[in-house]
Amino acid sequence: MKTPLPYLILIPFLFFSLSCNPREAKLPDRVVAVVNEERIAVEEFEREMRELLFEQGGEGKTIALKELRKVCLEQMIDRKLLAQEARRIGINISPEELNRTLSEIQKDYPGEGFGEKLTLKGIPLEDWKRSLEEKLLAEKMIRHAQRFHGKIEEAEARKYYETHRSLFQIPRKVRVRQIVVSDGEEALQILKRLKKGESFEKLAMSKSLGPEKVRGGDLGYFSEGEKPSEFNRAFTMEVGEISEVIKSPYGYHIFKLEEKMEAREISFEEAKSAIFKELEKKKGEEAFQQWFNDLKKKAKIKVDRAWLKS
Repeated sequence: MKTPLPYLILIPFLFFSLSCNPREAKLPDRVVAVVNEERIAVEEFEREMRELLFEQGGEGKTIALKELRKVCLEQMIDRKLLAQEARRIGINISPEELNRTLSEIQKDYPGEGFGEKLTLKGIPLEDWKRSLEEKLLAEKMIRHAQRFHGKIEEAEARKYYETHRSLFQIPRKVRVRQIVVSDGEEALQILKRLKKGESFEKLAMSKSLGPEKVRGGDLGYFSEGEKPSEFNRAFTMEVGEISEVIKSPYGYHIFKLEEKMEAREISFEEAKSAIFKELEKKKGEEAFQQWFNDLKKKAKIKVDRAWLKS
């Protein structure tokens, strides 16, 4: 799957209404907003919009165009604030980091594909690289601001465990092999061979149509309801048992039950490390949210709303 050319930082807790802080202003021609004296030119905004629309697959396909323009500008303002603060405290993007990221993105676009995509969007490479550097700076600033320096107490972790017990339940699972073919008569013939003692794995590799045939038909572990209803037959079988031929929309199946795992609850001791990480992440996000709110309140942001609505 191709990595989309990054066009903005989609952090859920960075969506703020433009009416919260930026004041309306008549700005110089070809300027849509000013963030702490740093201008967002109409050309820069339009490039961002083109890229955003390109990734969405067309104008207004997911969000109404007017709303999309507003969201796009919000994201650009937020990103500039983060990049400005990053530079202020000495965070930077080295040429090596920038080139490494660019190379990773270009890998998904063989030959001249990357340049052709930028050309389709009407974005010069140097402009795109400057935008990429700003985005990387903003991402670094987010990670820096999210660092949680407090201490999670065990009592807090235990309380989380007790109030989220449903998260720590492992359902009953089975490990199953299958042979699936398109013809019912062929399936019956295979079942006869299995009953005579032929290897299920070898027959799966030679006869089955499923991609798991290379593993001798091994489907791995799954819980009840995770696969089509025909597969639930495995939960009524004993280990080593081979099923009858079962018809489904996908063909004719024969199952062999390899292992059973009974349902169980993950203990607090088993879950403790993951719980601590989750609580640290949550507190880091809360700390970042407060920090960013304060940063934005102190910022001097001007927006040409009349132009934005035009």
